[in-house]
Amino acid sequence: MTAPSTGPRLAIISNHLSTQNKADGAWLLDIIAGHAWVRHYVIDQIADIPVILRDCATAGIETLAIDGGDGTAGLVFSGLLNDGPYTTLPALALLPSGKTNMTAAAWSLTGDRREALAALLVHCGEGTLPRTQHTQAILTLYHGSAPPKHGAFFGGADVVDGILYCRRKIYPLGWPNTLSHSAAVCLLLWRALKSGPQGGTVRVTTEDGGWSEDGRFFVVMATTMDKMLLGMRAHPSGGAGPMNYISLRPGAIPVLSTFAGLLRRRFKATKHRTVRRTESVSFSFDGTYTLDGEIYETNTDTPIRLDSSQTLTFVRW
Repeated sequence: MTAPSTGPRLAIISNHLSTQNKADGAWLLDIIAGHAWVRHYVIDQIADIPVILRDCATAGIETLAIDGGDGTAGLVFSGLLNDGPYTTLPALALLPSGKTNMTAAAWSLTGDRREALAALLVHCGEGTLPRTQHTQAILTLYHGSAPPKHGAFFGGADVVDGILYCRRKIYPLGWPNTLSHSAAVCLLLWRALKSGPQGGTVRVTTEDGGWSEDGRFFVVMATTMDKMLLGMRAHPSGGAGPMNYISLRPGAIPVLSTFAGLLRRRFKATKHRTVRRTESVSFSFDGTYTLDGEIYETNTDTPIRLDSSQTLTFVRW
């Protein structure tokens, strides 16, 4: 395939620290061989990202393929939006190369990553890539004086401790992603049943009419994805905006009702579970939280604010 005479120019950013690339970091080299118009960058450390993005902007790259997982995608989002290397932001094609690839599954490319990359090259060569693009609201997280972070999924309260446990105990077993994620979710809910009605204390405030809730929660989460882990979908009962806010109270009844929802792959509001839409939401609590799988600390003196007003363009078919 020759360089496209019209349409987007392509760069691939590979994170060799992502789960699948640790096992096979050279998986794409034979696919892009002979495509001299494709630039390939490798991330060896986080500090590489701003440098790579500035080089892509200078070269006029119009499409970036991100070869990594959810965390890698979020880091590139932040590099594009915080550092401003581009006047007009590029389209993003997310290749599923991490342990969790919720963002790619919801917004971009799914299935076999070799097939996805091969199809991306065909679209670039034929000039048909613009037809595959869509705009998506993303999360922007503000926390104290730190630079904003950008991503797709926020989670807090006791569930984060469970996520860390699953990383240490389940993921090292090397099971397929679907089996690992199913086991992880079931284990989290089982641990919640065994531990009883505990839960972390959280105060939540949204800007849609001053709605708020507080108390003890097993999980609070927010996302601009319509489809989450294991194909779960939110079914909001109120509010407006591109962000889904979901909370689950601790205890046997809320957790058992969530098991039933998992079987139907949907989150609906109940007496013990809130599911609503909003444009922004603020959290105040002591403990850990996650943004796209990365773990951070917070406390009640430094509330977290999530906003969904910024957008990025993604490739999907």
